[in-house]
Amino acid sequence: MMPKTTTIDYFPLSVATGQAFCNRETEKKRLTNCIEHRRPVLLVSPRRYGKTSLALHVIQNMQLPYAHIDLFAAVDEQDIERSILKGIGKLISCMESIPKRALTLASDIFKGSHIRAVLNKVELSIEVNRRKEKPSYHVLDILERLEHLAVKSNRKIILFFDEFQCIGEITPDHAMESVLRQVAQLTKSIAFIFSGSNRHLLHELFDDQNRPFYKLCERITLDRISADAYTNHIKKAALKRWKADLPPRVLECLFNYSERHPYYLNLLCARMLLEKHPPTPELIDQTWHQYVLEERSHVASEIELLSKNQRKLLTILARTDGTRAPLGREFIQEANMSKTTIDQALTFLEKRDYVFKNEKGYVQVLDPLIKSVLS
Repeated sequence: MMPKTTTIDYFPLSVATGQAFCNRETEKKRLTNCIEHRRPVLLVSPRRYGKTSLALHVIQNMQLPYAHIDLFAAVDEQDIERSILKGIGKLISCMESIPKRALTLASDIFKGSHIRAVLNKVELSIEVNRRKEKPSYHVLDILERLEHLAVKSNRKIILFFDEFQCIGEITPDHAMESVLRQVAQLTKSIAFIFSGSNRHLLHELFDDQNRPFYKLCERITLDRISADAYTNHIKKAALKRWKADLPPRVLECLFNYSERHPYYLNLLCARMLLEKHPPTPELIDQTWHQYVLEERSHVASEIELLSKNQRKLLTILARTDGTRAPLGREFIQEANMSKTTIDQALTFLEKRDYVFKNEKGYVQVLDPLIKSVLS
């Protein structure tokens, strides 16, 4: 019997790991160093730039037990507590792969507390016998016991908090933030990674000197991956798929439509790999415009949530391909908006990651799909 060949998804639309992961060499080295020395680190970028992929790629390469705690759907402190408990249940299962031993280990950790471990058909879960204390007190107790376990077993472990900006909106008294900072500062065995996509909320969390996370973390900001790095990655996939190289015109077309935005570049390349023959610029053009038509109604629904002036400014930036001087006389005349109106609308659009300033200093629409629909 012939051995089965493994198909590599070089361009996933979710998390990229293994051979699907592209470049980020500098960021990988910095994140690895932070984990090794247990320095809390904050990963920052717009949505769909690959923060989760970067964190999980590094963690898995280091082969350390970890908990991936996603706070995206959290609506209150109880949700945060449940997310942390679920993550710790999976972490303990990583430390002890045999389910019954994992249950014994967890039961020993939480013996004498209001926390208990339960083994169900799917996974080990950690539950709290509800008391009057706030969830932040429970989380502190859990993390202190987890630290004790890590020290006792001489293991390094990782807690990766994804979409962490949600915590700032949920906990107005900052109690949960204070607990996490306390543990992150004193730990000898737990590496903390925080990640988020709302840069405005993250700024409030980590840069306000009156908040617990002020000056706690090293910061790694993800920009778009270079054309050279993407070229090598794409050519590797092309050789695997068609046993052929791609000409510069094809690569240029891919970069032009996707603007090297990680999500859209992966989307275009993934669709190209479905073809029997190497793509042409014409096929890429056709594929992108078909995708824009498919997503037009979704973009329209999102844009409708903006004010009239915000929509107008976003549309003008899309049609002009951005500007170096959004408050300059020339752009004010072209936009037919007052300087104050442009300033207010631009501030909002920047906070919500609708626009960004590129490496050349131009203020542009961040999302290539939105830009294509509006232009």
